[in-house]
Amino acid sequence: MKSNFLCVLVLACSLPVIASSAPTYDFNARCRMAYQLIMAMRVQEAQQQINLEQKTHPENLIPVLLQNYIDFMQLFFDGGSADYQQKLANRNKYLSLLAQGSRDSPYYLLSQAIVHFQWSLIKVKFGDRISAAWEFRRAYLMLSDNQKRYPRFYPNDIFLGAMKTAIGTVPDGYRWITDILGMKGSIQQGMQMLKQVIAMGDDDQLLFGQEAYVYYCYLLFYIERNPNAVFRFIREKNLDTRHNQLYAFMVANLALNHHRSAYALEILQNLNRELDYLDMPSLDFELGAIYLNSLQADSAIRYLQAFLQRTQTDYFKKDALLRLSWAYTLKGNTGMANQCRQRILKEGTAVVDADKTALLEAKKNTPVDIHIFRARLLSDGGYFRQALDELNSISAAALPDYLNKLMYAYFMARIYDEMGEDDKAIPYYQATIEAGRNLPEYYAARAAWQMGMIYEKRNQPEKALYYYNLCLQMPEKEYKNSLDQWAKTGIERIKGK
Repeated sequence: MKSNFLCVLVLACSLPVIASSAPTYDFNARCRMAYQLIMAMRVQEAQQQINLEQKTHPENLIPVLLQNYIDFMQLFFDGGSADYQQKLANRNKYLSLLAQGSRDSPYYLLSQAIVHFQWSLIKVKFGDRISAAWEFRRAYLMLSDNQKRYPRFYPNDIFLGAMKTAIGTVPDGYRWITDILGMKGSIQQGMQMLKQVIAMGDDDQLLFGQEAYVYYCYLLFYIERNPNAVFRFIREKNLDTRHNQLYAFMVANLALNHHRSAYALEILQNLNRELDYLDMPSLDFELGAIYLNSLQADSAIRYLQAFLQRTQTDYFKKDALLRLSWAYTLKGNTGMANQCRQRILKEGTAVVDADKTALLEAKKNTPVDIHIFRARLLSDGGYFRQALDELNSISAAALPDYLNKLMYAYFMARIYDEMGEDDKAIPYYQATIEAGRNLPEYYAARAAWQMGMIYEKRNQPEKALYYYNLCLQMPEKEYKNSLDQWAKTGIERIKGK
């Protein structure tokens, strides 16, 4: 009997440890802390909290979800193809583990939907668009089902609201596709869902609140085209751009795309660099663009070269090389500028619009007047008076070719538009459209979209619709995807009012 007892004891000691209770979804204080650290891009600190939680509560499945968040951050912001293949295997493991929890928990479907949603974004980045669409659909259907089961579970509305907003940008002629796939949404419905969640509290009080803020800001900026509301929201919420690298990146990125380079520089300079953040070469890209817009060529070269040396992805390489060539042009170093343009033909990919534009520009042989060139950069940075001075120093009639004349009219229009002088901008936009409507350059299409925005702002919907549709008809190839999306969204906004 004694020997039997010893045998059982030895056998028990040799078996793996099994959790004392069934798998659960416990978003406890430690998991909340890990999530907030991840959203601040302090992933090493977050990993320590995740490891401690898994050791203390091995039955808790929330750390599995948080581990996927870390994979997402690393892949989305600078992962390479080798990282992608490695973490793709992790995705399957995470989904399998998350499906072991209780089906009676609202986190059962939510956690799996978040993984599918994040991987839809990652797969788009790595060119696996068909698989990305199916990931998106799985996430949408899971979230819709979860909303029916738990209508008061607000985290569900954060992700479903973002997805419904994106679905709402699909033009009427293609709605049958989303209908067949079981996905319905509108810009108004999706944004309202996000607004209702945000109204419930601050980002540190709300579960997934940081994500709600990020989705809301980007959708408000790019879909609703209301940048003033975005920066008002950022100011009112007092987002911590000093200790949160994601917020700093977002605010600087949006500022850079809204002709506010000085503000973007202030945000990045004030970021606390002593904290251990996820490495982001894209911050070097942003700083390079910021300095270029203020004609500080040496600083622009330093940061753009740092980006090209450190980035693991092929995205935005062509764009960075084009900007690097511009910086050398400012210095009068045509040899290095031409060398960068030759590299554009060989390096990186031409998937995103910015890289497509860089590739097309690298193939052109038409030299741009230096005053137009400087005005373009200054206007991008928000230095409108200086840009206007550059253009006023030359005569449009004296310009040597159609491209320089087209650019002169377009940048005159853009500068006056950004300065709030619409009446002065409109004739230059019209001239741009007439001169460039049958050309592959983006200027005429962008001018048509800007005219649509002016007339929408003036509450003249028929004229706005005319110019949005005109934008869609343009043959331009540089920013086709982005401009078409913006025009379709403008049409959707007007029809929804």
